[in-house]
Amino acid sequence: MKVFYALIAAAFLAVPVARAQSFLCDECKPDGAVRGCYRFRPEPAPLALPDPEPLQMRLLRYASLAVTHRLAGLASYYSASLEGTLTANGERYWHKQLTAAHLTLPLGTWVELTARATGKTIRVRVNDRGPYVKKFAIDLSRAAARALGVDVAEDRWVDIRIIALPGEDPLPEGVLTAAAP
Repeated sequence: MKVFYALIAAAFLAVPVARAQSFLCDECKPDGAVRGCYRFRPEPAPLALPDPEPLQMRLLRYASLAVTHRLAGLASYYSASLEGTLTANGERYWHKQLTAAHLTLPLGTWVELTARATGKTIRVRVNDRGPYVKKFAIDLSRAAARALGVDVAEDRWVDIRIIALPGEDPLPEGVLTAAAP
């Protein structure tokens, strides 16, 4: 009985194989339309995108840099006893200059600070390392703290935006507000 079932199964399997072999036989070649869909078609040329503007490239570079740095938090300011001491980049600290210290931003980076409590905005250059207390994001000179109002405000939270990397001129004022979504 098993042999009978095996012969029936072989007969059913042999019929589709025979039909498949005769599909592309020499007597019955498919017409051009059928053959055309199996031909290799080259990919279309990639679209030429316009070169991005230099300002857009700078903003993209600053945005990618901002992801790796702490750019919002509480601001502290230098003690009066540090007047005239050397900063991390070799300059002397003077309390009347608009400078700042940040732990990770490259020295020479220009940043724009906005105090949430007062709404005031200033631009400072990072020339030192610090603050070394975890709750603070940036350390300001006395003049910068007074200009922002964080020396007397109860809320010393500031938002930080990169406006130039070392060796670059700071972006013109109003560029970041126009480019922000």
